[in-house]
Amino acid sequence: MNIRTNIPTNSRRLRGFEKQLKVENLSRRSILKGLGIAGSFVLAAPVMTRQAFAYETGAGKMPHGVVVDPRVFVAIAPDGVVTILAHRSEMGTGVRTSLPLIVAEEMEADWSRVHVQQAHGDEVKFGNQDTDGSRSTRHYLIPMRQIGAAARTMLEAAAAKKWGVPVSEVKAQNHEVVHSASGRKAGFGDLAADAAKEQVPDIKGLKLKDPKDFRYLGKGQVSIVDLHDITTGKAHYGADTRLPGLKYAVIARPPVTGGKVKSFDDSAAMKVPGVEKVMEVKGWPWPSKFQPLGGVAVIARNTGAAIKGRDQLKIVWDDGANAKYDSVAYRASLEEAARKPGLVVRKEGDVDAALKSADKVITGEYYLPHLAHVSMEPPVAVANVTGDKAEIWAPVQSPGGTREDVAKTLGIPEDNVTVNVTLLGGGFGRKSKCDFALEAALLSKELARR
Repeated sequence: MNIRTNIPTNSRRLRGFEKQLKVENLSRRSILKGLGIAGSFVLAAPVMTRQAFAYETGAGKMPHGVVVDPRVFVAIAPDGVVTILAHRSEMGTGVRTSLPLIVAEEMEADWSRVHVQQAHGDEVKFGNQDTDGSRSTRHYLIPMRQIGAAARTMLEAAAAKKWGVPVSEVKAQNHEVVHSASGRKAGFGDLAADAAKEQVPDIKGLKLKDPKDFRYLGKGQVSIVDLHDITTGKAHYGADTRLPGLKYAVIARPPVTGGKVKSFDDSAAMKVPGVEKVMEVKGWPWPSKFQPLGGVAVIARNTGAAIKGRDQLKIVWDDGANAKYDSVAYRASLEEAARKPGLVVRKEGDVDAALKSADKVITGEYYLPHLAHVSMEPPVAVANVTGDKAEIWAPVQSPGGTREDVAKTLGIPEDNVTVNVTLLGGGFGRKSKCDFALEAALLSKELARR
């Protein structure tokens, strides 16, 4: 059964909001099949090298570090179409364009002949995928350049062998390799099969392009690959995923953080046309951090019915540890604490003396109340759990982390979990936490039992 969630929900196939996802998952088999590649330059082979870098960006300290291998990120079809993998999530920042563009720049690919493909969640294969903290380009500028340079080097080596000339005499230029001495040229597609046989060069010996020779980077002439679909309403976000037999779920949440269900009466909810089931979703013990908060899920044939059913629920809540929380008292305690001497971690100069000697001192107090960490597209996920296998479709900022957490939550091998990444209608860090995908998976698993 397929289930979709508006505001976290789950089911066999739990779906987050509504349209068909067109973002593709990258695998060697899918590239061979989808692109019709036979004997082509398939750099998406299951061979990877995880290497250290001389520069310090913090990338190496992230979970699963950085993977630099053109076999993982690049494939060239016989017709010359270059497929480049985007392993980070697109939420309006353009990262699904910028990272592949960096690769294309270094390998001298013609951007008009490049196909960008979205990666599924797999940090062992792709390296860290947490699209958070404005780190994607900062961490991956050099690795992506190295991937492109490695692919270019392999193409040049293949051309040199084909023509029986020193590799120093050939050069990749705008989607082909040229031997200027003889005027011979060969397109990337023509060299793909032979280039695939070349050894992936060590990154230490790679020669990166001089920035003055860049054709794309820094020129401001390339639009994001999703721009047309986004502006014409064709883009597919998490809520756009559609699967056969999809069910929709909406969850009634505890009114107080950390609360849980004491009891509920679903008799009125079950009378709403389209409502099929009502079930409790267990939350994590307080403090739950970024784990599911739990509540009562209404599962229906469409979103409208699920929402109407939720509104008809009669729930008795146990407000838990935060039952007596009072925002006014909390603010007073913060103000009191702020006026007390703080812990001095570093001291430079004498602030008190400077204030006393100032001609004019302006003081002010500012208070920021609790704010909802929301995005334009609500957190939503689709899940299909069958036996010990699970597949997720969701707008997640951390697809690799989502894969790990779903596996742990369901108690199944990580290799049995597939996380398909959709476009994100905003993220702002909220969607780096995958509680909504976990709930979808749990609901799907429960429905599969019934």
